[in-house]
Amino acid sequence: MKGKRNSKGLSNGSRLILSAIVTAVAAFSILGLTIVQSGNGNGDPTQGFNIHVSVGRHDSANLEAQMDHFCKLTPPIVATCLLFAKENMATPQGQPNGPQLAQIEYIITRDQYLQLPLRERQNWHDHAVELTPERGEPQCISLPEGLDCGTLVNILHNTYGKVVTLWDPVDQLPNYPPYVFWVDSPFALEQDLNHDLEKIWEVGDEDTSSADILPNCGFEQAGPCGGQGNNGGGENHEDD
Repeated sequence: MKGKRNSKGLSNGSRLILSAIVTAVAAFSILGLTIVQSGNGNGDPTQGFNIHVSVGRHDSANLEAQMDHFCKLTPPIVATCLLFAKENMATPQGQPNGPQLAQIEYIITRDQYLQLPLRERQNWHDHAVELTPERGEPQCISLPEGLDCGTLVNILHNTYGKVVTLWDPVDQLPNYPPYVFWVDSPFALEQDLNHDLEKIWEVGDEDTSSADILPNCGFEQAGPCGGQGNNGGGENHEDD
């Protein structure tokens, strides 16, 4: 499979955790919720968001601001995160203010990413690119017992994320329709007025693109698909 990542440099323990995350459905039995994701066994879906990290480049009106991510494992995908701004920037001084739920993020594996329709892939970002000091500046605030920051970041480097903005912190009320925020867009990276991007961000080729890897036709979705495997191939079909 082209562009396949590997876990070179990870310890045996890290590889075990990575294997559990990549096979998200099995993550619960392999990792054990009492160690990694406590609070999920009581039937309350609001519990268990105990992976707390802070990442920048999420707030369109304040790109330097860090956004608090509270995440939990949510099979069949890898994880779901609630993203909180530190406060609502439009609230008048003296009025109650505090952390504001601004966005949600869904995290999926590379194989799941390659099952997305081609036109949907632009809405997802590669965490191996985002979670770097030069871009998102990830910071681990608190993690479940047995999980360290380096291992978590290595795990996430093998995943993709989709961020949906529900309420911009610059708006006093949630008065704008939800939208996908591209955290790796030229705007988010403060490069949208850089006319030299054709030299810095060269157009890739088949070794760095998933454009030729069609999703499995067994999934109900619009757009071209091919074969029954993750690599696509075979006759192309278009859903009505």
